[in-house]
Amino acid sequence: MRIINYPRVSKPIAGTYVVITVFIAALAAFFGYLGIFTPMGISGVFAALVVLIVLGVFILLFASLYKTHYVLEENKLMIKTSRLIGGSKTIALNDVVSVERTLIPFGIRLFGASFHGGYYQIPGLGRAFMAITNYSDGLLIKTQSGNYVITPKNPEEFKEQISLYSTKIPER
Repeated sequence: MRIINYPRVSKPIAGTYVVITVFIAALAAFFGYLGIFTPMGISGVFAALVVLIVLGVFILLFASLYKTHYVLEENKLMIKTSRLIGGSKTIALNDVVSVERTLIPFGIRLFGASFHGGYYQIPGLGRAFMAITNYSDGLLIKTQSGNYVITPKNPEEFKEQISLYSTKIPER
């Protein structure tokens, strides 16, 4: 059996990427203008190219919001994310210690600049991989090898589905 869960994407997260992308596009246009129509010349064109590369990264991050999904199979849970936010992770269900509903915790990003995923240091929990598309609710999955925070659509239902396949999660 294979269950694919596409999470709900939060408007504030998507909106943040859109605003940043528009701002970066405006910067690229401004630097391009300076490079072509002013004595700034090559340095303006170079600045525009650098800004365009950053713009491309933000467009890819925005697209990755809508490509994030979770695949549950009989012996594993796969967290499918873009390489820009840490890549896909596979959790063996027999390594799962607990699955709990959680609000999305505050964490300090350990590397990178995405707002919706990657490795974070979370006070009181430690290091965790987060693949989130909304800030309202999610699941904290504790395993023998690490912690994961995900935001599936209908978290309670997805938690029950994970519990059905995992042998180590205690019934509550």
